[in-house]
Amino acid sequence: MRRTDSRLTRREALKLSGVSVASLVTSRFAYAKSSGAKPKPNIILVFTDDQGWTDTSVPMMLGKPETGSDFYKTPALEKMAGRGMVFSNAYSPAPTCTPSRGGVQFGKTPARLKQTIVHDVLAKVRGVDCKNEVALPQMIKAADATYITAHFGKWGFPPRSPEHAGYDVTDGNTNNGDGDWTAKKNSKPLPPDDPKRIFSITKRANAFMDKCVKASRPFFMQISHYAAHVQHSARPETVEKYRKAAPGKKFKKKNIDDRQPRPNASPSVYAAMIEDLDTGLGMVLDKLRQLGINENTYVIFTSDNGGGFRGNAPLKGGKANVWEGGLRVPTVICGPGVKPGAYCNQPIAGWDIYPTIADLIGNTKPLPEGLDGGSIRPLLSDPENGKVKRGVDAFVFHFPWYAGTPMSAIRVGDYKLVMHLNTGESRLFNLASDIGESNDLSESMPKEARKLKRQLKDYLKEVGAEDVRDMRAARRAELLEYKARTRKNIDTIRQSIKKASSKTEKEALKKKLQHERTRMKAHQNGLDQLECGRQVKSW
Repeated sequence: MRRTDSRLTRREALKLSGVSVASLVTSRFAYAKSSGAKPKPNIILVFTDDQGWTDTSVPMMLGKPETGSDFYKTPALEKMAGRGMVFSNAYSPAPTCTPSRGGVQFGKTPARLKQTIVHDVLAKVRGVDCKNEVALPQMIKAADATYITAHFGKWGFPPRSPEHAGYDVTDGNTNNGDGDWTAKKNSKPLPPDDPKRIFSITKRANAFMDKCVKASRPFFMQISHYAAHVQHSARPETVEKYRKAAPGKKFKKKNIDDRQPRPNASPSVYAAMIEDLDTGLGMVLDKLRQLGINENTYVIFTSDNGGGFRGNAPLKGGKANVWEGGLRVPTVICGPGVKPGAYCNQPIAGWDIYPTIADLIGNTKPLPEGLDGGSIRPLLSDPENGKVKRGVDAFVFHFPWYAGTPMSAIRVGDYKLVMHLNTGESRLFNLASDIGESNDLSESMPKEARKLKRQLKDYLKEVGAEDVRDMRAARRAELLEYKARTRKNIDTIRQSIKKASSKTEKEALKKKLQHERTRMKAHQNGLDQLECGRQVKSW
């Protein structure tokens, strides 16, 4: 059973106090403290879910208010940006959550990891589970065993559990449903004062920091919120605030309280959820000041992919495609040595987080081979002239979506090429002058288009990236297997109904039969979607 309160287990408390590990007595951190040397920095990664690039009140580009919101209120992030840096060209590793989370944990593109979509059936068939990859907390603890690592909230990467990835304290192998229900089996909603578990996650995070400070231990903590993924939820009092404000913004009344908002609507529930999320961030920042570790803690705020369901203007597209709206994410970093109130226009990606943290904690050991990311530490003090040395200079995004529009993209400098995986068609854009990806330069700059397309294909071939045709074949085989199994269940239940000895037993069996029929319909819908995905040729 997963805990939802702020208390730590005895096992966790022992880890934090150092009682269970004799070597902690002579740890490097203890030595540094006694000798007056500067203590190791703490690092907090705040990871939100489906929060779009413009879904905060912090403009993501200097002097361009349209890249932020004048409706959503995120005062804590505003304060964080005031003492830190906003990254205008920050990308998630993927346009959906599962591969993006893998990219952050391992410092590699989802294409290289062969974990490219949410239900990666091809990776499942081939047994690709990333269990031989060195995860972020494992790297941290190998570099400095005094660090304690924690993960609170949504995990969302089924191939590996957070425990297996090396986290000392964790909520477990959680996913979207854990952010909607107290228990998924009975579908009991969370209490109204803890929507999407925002505040219970925050309380556990703050309790963890308390223990670390008392034990004189540096820490890495990932706070992975379930918000702002659907279903949308917020505290009633926050919703009421935006319900009153919404009519003045000329939003359609029928969309104001929509829990699954449609494009171009800004409903009160979503706006309230964004503010509640920010309130949770503010509680963490306040705790840092209260504990006196504010000046020795880096805080990285970002999202797992671009916004979904509501539109991401001025960006094109959204979640589940590789247009800028599906990949570009709000990102703010503050901490020691970070230039305050600054903006950085140099592109960064989620796979840069791994080597950046290695750099910040003073890691001297070789990092795993094949990292795509590089440390962005030089940018934190010099956003204009700092140089990032990456394993791969290009930014490659691979999304072979078998039931929709399969796409890949590459960005080098200001130029981005997007390729349709069904047709091979590609388009070229200059993001410096065309952030909305509306002006295809393929015909006017054919050499650049050919160069980037070749570079994209070469990278995908080099890493053995998944092919959309193989993905469809594996998914089709899986669905046919599901159908055969479900058909067998239906036949068995029908026979049982004939033999039922009571009306009560018969009614219970009929409910099971209806459930299996619903599953059969879902499997067939999946097969139909595969066929639709195969025929998709438009953008």
